[in-house]
Amino acid sequence: MNDSPAETVLAVDDLQVHFSTRGSRGARRTIRAVDGVSFALRRGETLGLVGESGCGKSTLVRTIFGLNTPVSGSIEVLGHRLAGLSSRRRRAIQNRVQLVFQDPYSSLNPRLTAHDIVAEPLRIAGRYSRGTVASLLDDVGLGADALAKRPAQFSGGQRQRIGIARALALHPDVLVLDEPVSALDVSVQAQVINLLKDLQEKHSLSYLFIAHDLSVVRYLSDRVAVMQKGKLVEVGSKDQVFDAPEHPYTRSLLASIPVADPRRRADAPTQLQES
Repeated sequence: MNDSPAETVLAVDDLQVHFSTRGSRGARRTIRAVDGVSFALRRGETLGLVGESGCGKSTLVRTIFGLNTPVSGSIEVLGHRLAGLSSRRRRAIQNRVQLVFQDPYSSLNPRLTAHDIVAEPLRIAGRYSRGTVASLLDDVGLGADALAKRPAQFSGGQRQRIGIARALALHPDVLVLDEPVSALDVSVQAQVINLLKDLQEKHSLSYLFIAHDLSVVRYLSDRVAVMQKGKLVEVGSKDQVFDAPEHPYTRSLLASIPVADPRRRADAPTQLQES
């Protein structure tokens, strides 16, 4: 039995991302969109990230992908601190982290076929083969007949599967899942979530899973991080966070979960079932 700790694949340490804006009277003020955030994501693990709109989740994701410049702090992928790398090396390391977008309707180019959508990152990286594309689509449950079809010919769930296949094309270690099922019908959500669990086991993937649906977060996540006003106010195992939340903001989030019987609202954190 191997008791060694799991490898850290993504580490964020004391990350600070600030934006300057002007108030109603013209005075400049600083918005601390990400304010001292630290976490480590281990191989094969899912870390759920929750919080209300505007809490800084999107800014954090954009910073991980190099679209925002932090004021201070660091981001490491597979032990490599991104800020210290050459541009070429940084791109290679950042390819180990891929994004699955929220909206499968707007994230796919409607003029391209499924084959070309999945082939694009492979071509850029010089790794293209038609067989690889077919294998990736098969991996997400789409057969060879999907290759020549365009996004308009697929359902929302099928489009999200294409997006997942594209994200897997360069064999990443980490997938950042930005509300990956929120735009899908409830009947389709479970299929995509179960696909993500299967792919994680097959490829030893790590997930940073961002979602508003706390029941989905509890089902898919190993640990949960709660974000409020740019800070992580609570991080723990899913059972710790859902069954014994410590921070008042976490308790308020859990108390807002709709339940069938209003008399059971006080017990909401314990009513979420992994089903």
